[in-house]
Amino acid sequence: MKQTLFSYSIMSLFVAIVYIPTFSGEFMLDDNPLIKNNPYIKKAHSLSSYLAQEDGITDVKRTASNYHTGYYRPLVNISYRVDYKIWGMKASGFRATNLILHLLTCLVLYHLIFLFVNDQKAALLAALLFSVHPVNTESVSWITSRNNILVTLFSLLSFYFYLKAPRSIGYHRTVISVFCFILAVLSKEFAVMLLPITFVYQRLAGETGRGIRKEFFGYLPFISIFVIYFFLRQSATGALLSPKNMVDLWPKIYFAPYLIVRNLSCVFFPYGLHSFTVGYPGSFLNWKALGSILVLLLLGFILWGKRKNRWVLFSIVSFLVSLFPVLNIIPTSASSLIAMRWLYFPMSFIFIAVAWGIQKSLSNRRALALSCFSVVLIYFGFYSYILNERLWQNERDFFHREVVQFNNPLYYSGLAEIYLDEKKYRDAEEYFGKSLKYYPNQARSYINYSALLIETDRSEAALSVLSKAEPLTMTDDERGEWFNNKGMAHFRLKNQEEALKNFRKAVTYRPDQATFWGNLGGAYGAVGDYTNSISSLKKGLEMAPDSVELRKNLALTYMKMKNYESAIETLEKIPAPERRSHEEIVALLKEARQKLSDGGI
Repeated sequence: MKQTLFSYSIMSLFVAIVYIPTFSGEFMLDDNPLIKNNPYIKKAHSLSSYLAQEDGITDVKRTASNYHTGYYRPLVNISYRVDYKIWGMKASGFRATNLILHLLTCLVLYHLIFLFVNDQKAALLAALLFSVHPVNTESVSWITSRNNILVTLFSLLSFYFYLKAPRSIGYHRTVISVFCFILAVLSKEFAVMLLPITFVYQRLAGETGRGIRKEFFGYLPFISIFVIYFFLRQSATGALLSPKNMVDLWPKIYFAPYLIVRNLSCVFFPYGLHSFTVGYPGSFLNWKALGSILVLLLLGFILWGKRKNRWVLFSIVSFLVSLFPVLNIIPTSASSLIAMRWLYFPMSFIFIAVAWGIQKSLSNRRALALSCFSVVLIYFGFYSYILNERLWQNERDFFHREVVQFNNPLYYSGLAEIYLDEKKYRDAEEYFGKSLKYYPNQARSYINYSALLIETDRSEAALSVLSKAEPLTMTDDERGEWFNNKGMAHFRLKNQEEALKNFRKAVTYRPDQATFWGNLGGAYGAVGDYTNSISSLKKGLEMAPDSVELRKNLALTYMKMKNYESAIETLEKIPAPERRSHEEIVALLKEARQKLSDGGI
């Protein structure tokens, strides 16, 4: 017990130190649509509602674009709802939850490794390396990568209790194992690989003399959950797999060794880590492809030599099995063939072999082994701290690092958006141009580029850019922004009827967007339809009651109707300190009071 508490304390201390920078981080990338701007997690819903929700579709009622992500992870959305109840919409709170879940995963991994090596020191050292491994920073510090932590935590728990069940009286550990498997599959698709991993365990390291019949009945509860899971997934997403066709299968199989070796290099030689955008080598005879095949053959030869060491063999084979979903043999919607977050689940299994290596090293050359371990631990911890501080803090630093340091074209558009917000129009236009060159089929770049053109008084050019995006696949969010920007361009060109038509469609796709309602209200006001203008502006204020711009526009509409009392009432709802800081609001309020005192003339 003392050793266990010591192990818990050491891991907690190291994890806390390495991940201190994460608490000052912001929502970034997918955190914004899936958490920060997701109205779904701000309200409680029934369990059936969560089970029917496709991951990445933030409102199950809005399906006008027939867009699908192909992901089904209801437990993740439930966890976001719990976070919101505890922390409110604070990134630091959501990040704290990720960190707590990561620590719990490390503690479970420690106990699982101990089952295999029966050595608490080796188990602690291996789990400690996993806890501060720089590859894991993407899963821990990027909030929406939580699915990788949850699936690993519950899969390891399920496997742990599966291993413990034959040694216990009764079925309580089996029940716990099955329950954890349910939670795992509802967290991420990776969990289904626990079935083949369990099969590998029985073949390589399981109980001797166990009959096929008994083994089959041991799998039966998991297979049943597996079938139910795919039924729910099919119902929610409309497909068993992601929305891509399985084409060019043989080239994918041929290049699988390349991806395996790239992933192994991230685990054992972590450097230059970032948000990868990796494709296949240029040809079948590329030296990287051929070299990877040779490396795998060498690894196979080493494994054959270690075939009597069942723990090492199980560890490495399980790593390869759990890596299968991201070898691109099964189609995915990802833009890269490599990602740090995808290694969180597979890497947990390979650390069983790492623990065995540590155990052997400590028994042979203890001083040298401890020295080497200390160097690696310090390197991992320092590197993770730097990544948490410089890469996973905010979008501006992230995009700048990815584009400037790693020349990652996937984030050209993101950096351009940052420059647009900062009014650096020339830099923004440069990177929008680069983004459209590399990714001509991504609607988001066209939509954001059109916003720049509208803001710099080039509305005709904005309409031309938007027309190129019209046939492209868009989410409901993107389609709403597309219509809004088109409406703004027509509004600037004084085409008020076209502006109205597009603003109406924008709020159809994004009824939760206060800005879109404000634009619609402004367009109604421009054509003299003050009743609909007021109605639209009030809807916007219901969503953004602190918006000074919406209150100002509502007051202006009232003044056009010569309803000065309502205009004054609207403006006076702005807090006095904020009201006094806006000269336009002060002047407008003064004018409304003067008009009212003059008898509304």
